[in-house]
Amino acid sequence: MAKQLINGKCYDWSSVTINVSGMDSIELQEISYDDEQEMEAIYGKGGKIRGYGTGNQKNSVKLSMTREDFNEMILVIKSKGYKSFYKYTIPKITVSYADDGVATTTDVLTNVKFSKRSLKAAQGDKSMKVDLDGMAMGGIKMNGLGA
Repeated sequence: MAKQLINGKCYDWSSVTINVSGMDSIELQEISYDDEQEMEAIYGKGGKIRGYGTGNQKNSVKLSMTREDFNEMILVIKSKGYKSFYKYTIPKITVSYADDGVATTTDVLTNVKFSKRSLKAAQGDKSMKVDLDGMAMGGIKMNGLGA
């Protein structure tokens, strides 16, 4: 059964609220997250699939923010006694999707660590953006359902 939209309105960026645990003043410009479960067919006689086996899970997280918000993030990490950006773990990032008249959907990313920082500045840029890539070691629960 399809969920009824209010006046046909779908979620958009203004519907999204992101809370980064311990970093209330940081505003993200973009968030992307995905999870996957390795799966492989198991074959039997005659080359027919008789089942499957599973392998590792993977939970990827990507954040984009202004350089000013990234600087604020670094100050928070330093204030907690960390000397390396890559050693810090964000306990929880919640992403909520809400529109008037529709129940809120909340996804939770836990124990987020970053493995890559990308910074770029170019002539004509109106703002400087920092991209962070990492993983949710504690998993991703989408609307309360884990992997």
